[in-house]
Amino acid sequence: MIIRKAFYWWLFPSAVILPVWLLIGWAAFHQGSGWSFLGLLVLCPILFVALLAVGGIMMARKSVRDARAVSWYDTGLLAGWSASIIAFGFFPPGATGWLAVLGVLFFLGLFWVGLWELVTETRARVQVSYAAYQRAAHPEQVDRPESAPVNDDADVIIIEERRED
Repeated sequence: MIIRKAFYWWLFPSAVILPVWLLIGWAAFHQGSGWSFLGLLVLCPILFVALLAVGGIMMARKSVRDARAVSWYDTGLLAGWSASIIAFGFFPPGATGWLAVLGVLFFLGLFWVGLWELVTETRARVQVSYAAYQRAAHPEQVDRPESAPVNDDADVIIIEERRED
């Protein structure tokens, strides 16, 4: 649970720290031209928005907000994505291409898994609310067990009684 909570608290600071790390890593480790720095200046805001989007999707889930911890799926994918971005910041010769592809794949995985978890959790919450509204709208059906048969097309006999006094 501590690891999941740590990644919960890492969600939004990472949106600033990881792009800044790429700029610092380029200055410290890269031996390339200014064109690569220009590409990095385009990449960092995109990475910032992607990190915020993934964090927002995760924070939209009530279970994440209540527990103040992300799911294990989120934890694994966030760890991989953060590690690939940090490794990319060292600009290893010959490996930046596959690290960039790995980072994009982790982002896509996080985005779709997060969206799937959000939709699944929201659907379950809506179904519970819908069932509560149904019970409130039809209180006569609450006393009857679900297995009791309902016979709507049965013949009805009405007997009128009159007393003459």
